[in-house]
Amino acid sequence: MSNSLSLIMRMMVYCLIFISTAVSSIEYDIGSYKASWADQRAAAIGDVVTVLIQETAKASSSAGLDADNQHSVGISNQINSRSFQLETGLNGSMAGESSTSRNGSISATITARVVEIDQHGMLKISGEQYVTVNGEEQKITISGYVRPEDLSAQNLVISSRLESANIELSGIGEVNDNRNPNIFRLLFRWLGF
Repeated sequence: MSNSLSLIMRMMVYCLIFISTAVSSIEYDIGSYKASWADQRAAAIGDVVTVLIQETAKASSSAGLDADNQHSVGISNQINSRSFQLETGLNGSMAGESSTSRNGSISATITARVVEIDQHGMLKISGEQYVTVNGEEQKITISGYVRPEDLSAQNLVISSRLESANIELSGIGEVNDNRNPNIFRLLFRWLGF
């Protein structure tokens, strides 16, 4: 029994010596080392970040105007026991209301690249994505700053957590052309073509 225990102890010592020798012979920079199972959040220029865009914008305003004006001028005089009066007046009123409202929303997922790290450690990200649906090309562009602590363990950030966010959705195609028609398209519409 003691021989088998002694043999197990020797094997463990040999294994420890072998492991320590193998680890010391591997050269790596401990400051930048990241294990494959470790947190994979973006931390350097060139890293990518997935942005979940969930934006809804609603704005409305209204204004009312009520104005009443009344002016009158009168003259009265008495000459040779005759009196006369002259009165004139001007009345005016105006009332009006105006209102405007605008709604917009965008929902998308886009991957952006870290292009800069500012002096406060915030990551500046920038990215664009093209999507073509029924021959219509849409371009989604995003840029802004994100704090490293706002990134989830899956390297995701919600667009509402971006500072100085610039999110743009633009389209190229028939729908966009009809929304902003040129002079020829307006002329053909007017002629009924």
